[in-house]
Amino acid sequence: MLPPPPPRPSFRAPATDASSTPRAPAVPKSGPAGGLLLELIKNNGAPFNDHWAYFVRSSSSPSVGIVYEAIGDVRSGFQRQIRRNHDLTSDLPSSQIPLQWIDAKFINEELMLHDQGPMPRCIFEESLCMVKVPEKTLNDTTESVCIEL
Repeated sequence: MLPPPPPRPSFRAPATDASSTPRAPAVPKSGPAGGLLLELIKNNGAPFNDHWAYFVRSSSSPSVGIVYEAIGDVRSGFQRQIRRNHDLTSDLPSSQIPLQWIDAKFINEELMLHDQGPMPRCIFEESLCMVKVPEKTLNDTTESVCIEL
């Protein structure tokens, strides 16, 4: 006697556990006096992975601020980039997720927005610069030795 046939394949999307999906934090519309809003922005990277970056918006315009990101690729590695006085309307992100308000004692909005260069301009930027950017993770096959069996 033959065993029963296997069940038919299901073409429905697997059920996802809603509790495993992180939720955006509840952030008040207005923050402390002199504070700035930190957001996570996502740009569609199709056909590759999406690109994520931090954005600190200015107090005068919600679309202008500072973008903190790691640029590069897995073949050559990444480096930290700071885009100051950046206007998001020039390259609209596909989503913006408010994360939290940064207290005024950790920031210097004038220097952060208008000063040029990659050097940290306040305590907040100093702490961001302590985070290591991803290194080269793709192995170069031209440098490897082929062993014949």
